[in-house]
Amino acid sequence: MNRLVALLTDFGSDDPYAGQVAAVVAAASEARVVSLTHGVPRHDIQLGSHIADASLELLPTGGVLLAVVDPGVGTERRGLIVRRDGRWLVGPDNGLLTPATGDVRCWVLDRPETWRASVAPTFHARDIFAPVAARLADYERPEWLGSPIEDPVRIERPAARVDGSAAQGEVVHVDTFGNLVTNVPASFAQTARRLETRVGDTRIEGLAATYGSGDEPVAVVGSWNLLEVAVPNGSAAHELRCHVGDAVLVRAHG
Repeated sequence: MNRLVALLTDFGSDDPYAGQVAAVVAAASEARVVSLTHGVPRHDIQLGSHIADASLELLPTGGVLLAVVDPGVGTERRGLIVRRDGRWLVGPDNGLLTPATGDVRCWVLDRPETWRASVAPTFHARDIFAPVAARLADYERPEWLGSPIEDPVRIERPAARVDGSAAQGEVVHVDTFGNLVTNVPASFAQTARRLETRVGDTRIEGLAATYGSGDEPVAVVGSWNLLEVAVPNGSAAHELRCHVGDAVLVRAHG
């Protein structure tokens, strides 16, 4: 089995936090450690959960996603192991790791002997979650690390409302290129013979294959398997004056 621990946090790159978490995992396991991102906006559990959902299938079976967007660190919120789609997730029990619906298996982290000897109440990612992730990567059983629970925290992902030939959604993320990631699923856009997308004051006809198609704003299915709006060689967020939360209306014709 290909042992891998992937990190997803809101720690940024200016402080040593992300590197310290990676160092603890690497010191305790022979698994490879990679970073998905440390640029989740501070405390944005909603976006972090979207990224976790979009990235999980990229991990090998048995891989571990160590995800930490944890404004409640040090409070009564629980630490959690989640089993989803043949992979492990480790992090806070605040909805980051768990889908809004569907069956998942969960264990609360209540075995202090499996953590670092000294636990800082402000840094559970390093002192609790990283050691647990390393142990899972080394094939330890979840019941050795925690007790099973059936009531993990769930949060609603903002979902597009699909009604026949129309989908009403919103911008859920603006990436570093200024592309507008919406919550309209690719399956809706790709089944239409003719597509019309409206965001702000902009109306876009059709579905482009790539970000660089033509000179006008385009609608394109991005790597998150969601509809995106882009401006070739520019920033859709800047040029269309759009932000996270702005409404998106997509109509399918034919």
